[in-house]
Amino acid sequence: MEIKHILIVGAGTLGSQIGFQCARYGFKTTMYDLTEEALAACRTYHQGIAAATKKDLGLDDTAIAVAFDNLTYTTDLKAAAETCDLVSESVPENPDLKRQVFAQLNPICPAHTIFTTNSSSLLPSQIADATGRPERFLALHFANRIWVSNVAEVMRHPGTAPEVFERVIEFAPEIGLVPIRIEKENHGYVMNALLMPLLREAQTLVVNGIAGHQDVDRAWMMATQAPVGPFGMIDVVGLETTFTISNYWANVTGDEQLRKNADYLKQNFLDKGKLGLKSGEGFYTYPNPAYAKPEFIGKQ
Repeated sequence: MEIKHILIVGAGTLGSQIGFQCARYGFKTTMYDLTEEALAACRTYHQGIAAATKKDLGLDDTAIAVAFDNLTYTTDLKAAAETCDLVSESVPENPDLKRQVFAQLNPICPAHTIFTTNSSSLLPSQIADATGRPERFLALHFANRIWVSNVAEVMRHPGTAPEVFERVIEFAPEIGLVPIRIEKENHGYVMNALLMPLLREAQTLVVNGIAGHQDVDRAWMMATQAPVGPFGMIDVVGLETTFTISNYWANVTGDEQLRKNADYLKQNFLDKGKLGLKSGEGFYTYPNPAYAKPEFIGKQ
């Protein structure tokens, strides 16, 4: 199964990172989103990723030029889909929306195209039947700051063809990532199965008035020597995504604390346009968040 052309559906924070990573490793990559405004934001973010990869990886201008030469941006889904070999979907964490997107893609993509979702918390089997090609569908999930956190979780569902699963496992190193094989569906894969309980309990501490978000982060960072705490992580993941996950599971489980956490995020952040890193403000303000300063954890 030859993969040459990648289609990224959803040009937000993670979609933009995935696209730049694929392009940097020589794949023709098309960024798709609904509006020119979203694509303009993606272009700007790609400039930021270019600067970050230069700083973090020591890349030169030639390597960066390769990435931009391989990138195109469009609001025309049909044209973008006609020649794609692999789709990476990164639309918001709404199962109905994801199902709708794949149902729209199926008739306009070639029969050989592999469909992947970058969903943070949903199972592929919740989406598979809507794709029209469940045997060629699976999860390919990426970590934030993909150029340094270069891990890719590959999770099959019961109907994924074995050869498709293996091809996506092989694809991960082709874009500079280490694949994590997940043979059985699990909410949150491996990374988020570990991370989400931390983020939930951090929110609960703040929502219930037990501690402020800076002290929660400070405690975590000092105890673990981590460079960022739970609320810094939430800002990077995005307040919209964090809310959507909390809201979804509150509805599914009836968990009152999850409902309180979701309502807190909506009232104090989403309704005020504070979406985290991508909007410049969430629990912290950017580009120079308080937790990144040495004095935050008592260093001079």
